Amino acid sequence: MSIIRQRPAKELSPVELRQRTVDGRGLADIRLLQVEDGSGRGQRILAVRNASGIGLEIALDRGFDIASATWRGINIGWNSANRLPWPANSVDAEDGVGFYRNLDGFIVTCGLDHIGAAQRAQAGHFLHKHRKEVFHPLHGRISSQRATISGYGIDWDRESPVIWAEGFLRQSAIFGENLLLRRRLDIDVFGSTVRISDTVENCGFRPTPHAILYHVNFGYPFLDELTTLSGDLDENLVAAFNNEDKQPRDDFIDYFQETPVVSTGSMASVEVRNGALIGGVCARISFSPEALPDFGIWRAFQSGVYALALEPMRRGVSQDQPALLPRSLAAGEKAAYWLELQLSSIDQ
Repeated sequence: MSIIRQRPAKELSPVELRQRTVDGRGLADIRLLQVEDGSGRGQRILAVRNASGIGLEIALDRGFDIASATWRGINIGWNSANRLPWPANSVDAEDGVGFYRNLDGFIVTCGLDHIGAAQRAQAGHFLHKHRKEVFHPLHGRISSQRATISGYGIDWDRESPVIWAEGFLRQSAIFGENLLLRRRLDIDVFGSTVRISDTVENCGFRPTPHAILYHVNFGYPFLDELTTLSGDLDENLVAAFNNEDKQPRDDFIDYFQETPVVSTGSMASVEVRNGALIGGVCARISFSPEALPDFGIWRAFQSGVYALALEPMRRGVSQDQPALLPRSLAAGEKAAYWLELQLSSIDQ
């Protein structure tokens, strides 16, 4: 008696796949949905899943960011009590920390003209008599902007099929910045990688300060006492993190720790691991250390918050020489960034 072996889906031809799942939804899907209840009612979500077990929710009206991430049913990302409110609360409120009433989700993009603490800065470069200074709220304004969708779908005709979504967002003010963020997300149908490709363009006619930060937030159960760190970071910092107490505590005061990226190549990678979940789960982020030369880790192990964030970034000013003029984009200038996320078993 012959034994029939089930062939993996990625080994099947396009015709063989259509014979088994005519529209591909047996393997992967991307759907535009609208939240109908709760604090996020009315906003658009792209719900994505692939054949390897990656599930994403892309919040189109909240910076085109990734609001939720799961892998084989396990929650990887972080969510707060805010529950992705829509419309977003004013980031300028509460002396510039209104961001904390919005912060929620796996990847939150910060910028585009400022990252870090709320502050006031000179605005003479905008050449307007009533605009002598500009107020920058905590982590800027782009994460609360809504996107225009350019398209989305699944490209089954490629040798390696890919789920994709494209759109753009604008951060602008009269006699102020006019910055356009174009974003494309690609998720391999049969793979373990999510790629964000961003281009920021100064669409104005005056130089404009520019900064960007990717707030990559991990939460329970992927984040717990056994979570460890590795990758292109200082080995002493990694050892200290892996040995520290990561239990949630009512009196824990969150803090941000900046650290250099130890990579001489065109790509840097940092991994977060949990060896106790279904035999071990690994989340790796990779990025260009040239485009995103600064990096930090946010620990927020307070009860009811319980988050860990990895934060590759491009600062608005030089850390070594903060007195220098802000890093700017000239009129018409573009800056390109990419961030890759890989979700897999530790033994893969």
